[in-house]
Amino acid sequence: MKWTFVVLTAVIFLSVGQAFADNFRCPNGNIVSTGDSISTVAVKCDPPAGTFKREEPMEIGVGKVESKKGTRIIYIEVQEWVYTQGSTLLHTLIFRNGVLSEVRTGGFIQ
Repeated sequence: MKWTFVVLTAVIFLSVGQAFADNFRCPNGNIVSTGDSISTVAVKCDPPAGTFKREEPMEIGVGKVESKKGTRIIYIEVQEWVYTQGSTLLHTLIFRNGVLSEVRTGGFIQ
């Protein structure tokens, strides 16, 4: 009984943790979340300390060809916006195809 309770509690905590979106508090106090468009973030936040653009390959499935699923490689635009908090901690907002997909916190400026 005790073991079942421990396992059930762990499953609940792990599933709840994945339900939350990544949030970022902009230097001006506004909050943005994953799923926000790049234009929404631009309006809510101050300009970033730095921006980087690149393209990433992405494999997508396309129709069936003789009962085999075909794939195709496309390239999506990825933008990284870097913010510094407290002048030392880095926050990186990652946009894929114009949508905030990830917020990374970590790294320090020297």
